[in-house]
Amino acid sequence: MVEGWVGQRLPADYKALVDGYGDGILWKHLFVPHPDGVDPLLKFMQEERRDFHAAYADVREIPEEVRRGWDRVVPWAYHDWNGDVCLLVPGESGHWNIAVAFRQCPGFLWIEGGVTNFIRSIAENNRFPRGWPAVDVQWQSMPDSPLV
Repeated sequence: MVEGWVGQRLPADYKALVDGYGDGILWKHLFVPHPDGVDPLLKFMQEERRDFHAAYADVREIPEEVRRGWDRVVPWAYHDWNGDVCLLVPGESGHWNIAVAFRQCPGFLWIEGGVTNFIRSIAENNRFPRGWPAVDVQWQSMPDSPLV
């Protein structure tokens, strides 16, 4: 259902993250939805893409890769500290990258290599996107999650 809406297969590392940790919160603030979670994944993706398009429609400095994939970017996580959204950005030959769209002061963080590289840059190298509180790696279930 989700991949039907996206129009292509989602990356395996992202699907593994959702299957293992979805409907949960990483680092106290990064919400990763799950298809059967409190905020179902497809609904989350649709609403966050709509909100992303509305918030960034007039922003001039958008990475070229995001601009090329504008109608195909896939919101996959939301940071509740400041409203930033993490996007899967389709690239060449089924390759995906990550963009973090900053809401407080519009701009982007670009991460080559997808979800695994993004998670590793935080977990192993303590490289948090700007404005994110630097806290230890943690996972907690969403309150009232039907999955736990």
